[in-house]
Amino acid sequence: MTHRDFEGWEEYSRRLKAATEAGHPEWVRLASTLKEANGSVPYFTGKACKHGHVSPRYSSAKCRACALIGL
Repeated sequence: MTHRDFEGWEEYSRRLKAATEAGHPEWVRLASTLKEANGSVPYFTGKACKHGHVSPRYSSAKCRACALIGL
């Protein structure tokens, strides 16, 4: 993990809660925006995609779950 500016406790705890409810609390360690991820690694917003999945997203903004099931 690289150093990045802290996003604030409220945003961090919202992302941690979403990641924990999804069963993967380690996702909170990913970058929180595409800009922070620099397009090279998945990032985790903690928000559901348009299909309702809460999972990391790729640089294309498609979530990992959608990519796995072919949406």
